[in-house]
Amino acid sequence: MTQSVAIVTGSNGKTGQAILKKLAAAGYLPVGLDVAAEGLGGFAYQRCDVTDYDQIVAAVAAIDAAHGTIRLLVNNAGVWSGKTFFEIGPKDYDLTYGVNTRGPFFLTQEVAKRLIAADKTGVIVNLASIVAGAGSGVTDYGGSKAAIVNFTKSVAKPLGPKGIRVVGVSPGTINTAMGEAVPPEIRNKLIASSALQRAAEPEEIAAAILWLASDDAGYVTGATLDVNGGL
Repeated sequence: MTQSVAIVTGSNGKTGQAILKKLAAAGYLPVGLDVAAEGLGGFAYQRCDVTDYDQIVAAVAAIDAAHGTIRLLVNNAGVWSGKTFFEIGPKDYDLTYGVNTRGPFFLTQEVAKRLIAADKTGVIVNLASIVAGAGSGVTDYGGSKAAIVNFTKSVAKPLGPKGIRVVGVSPGTINTAMGEAVPPEIRNKLIASSALQRAAEPEEIAAAILWLASDDAGYVTGATLDVNGGL
């Protein structure tokens, strides 16, 4: 049986690696996408800066040529400056929105074009955050994730009739480098205010993504699933 090809952006991070492993175990052919020269974990890999439109187009074309039509895109890549409102400069802003919002927009566009041309169904999964609704002291990050939730709802409408579902996952605190970069007093307060009283493991986020990508979630689109331990 031909494996379904899946792209995972931000693939060299802990969550990216967990997603790749879950997808591989479920029978996908996962391809990592990241800015590093080489990928981790022994998975197929394509170098790409998701803030660069030309690199996005080239990367999707290369993966399509090497492995076949991409049936699943997981927009996992994300950056967090950790800066307060008055500390955030234009370069910080452009990088945050470039990675967190612009990249998913144009990756979705490129993958969807190829799915439609090949007359195949597919799934797009976008990584949002609890701060999309709650707000964040790191205002550029909070805004970028709110945009992702809206993008997920908005693009589900034109892609639905084409057989492409668009869904989101909204985590809380995760045991990753980004999660651990949050100041301890804020991180501890978030964990203490959750129902489960702990941070998520990357594998738990990956499991939610795998379900959303599966046929069991076949009637779910335009929605963003909270996976935050009851924050």
